[in-house]
Amino acid sequence: MPTYEYRCESCAHEFERVLRMSDSGEPQACPECGTSPARKRISAGTGFILSGDGWAGKNIRIAGQMADKNRRLDAKQNEMKRDAPAVTLAPNVDGERVGSWAEAQKLAASKGKDASSYDTVVRKERADKA
Repeated sequence: MPTYEYRCESCAHEFERVLRMSDSGEPQACPECGTSPARKRISAGTGFILSGDGWAGKNIRIAGQMADKNRRLDAKQNEMKRDAPAVTLAPNVDGERVGSWAEAQKLAASKGKDASSYDTVVRKERADKA
């Protein structure tokens, strides 16, 4: 239940009451002078925590946890990439190795295969030789 602050209109005494929200609008008797009514005040220091899964506080905490986890995973993946051996492709057609990609393209065409997939590597190979 929330805590409400009241101020007596007669003696200016301030006091708090823990009441149900439905009872907070009813006049409260001052514990100091015993007279009514005391006016409800708006308090600046009211703090409460909303528990459960659907509130922003938990979502922010979970988002932070997920960001930390993703940073750790990214660091691990980058480390694995650095440690992995470099992979290079060797020119071949159906496992038959040849000396260059241009030769592989000719061999594929002679076997009746579509040799257009070799075009980019043949161009790159020619540019590297030049």
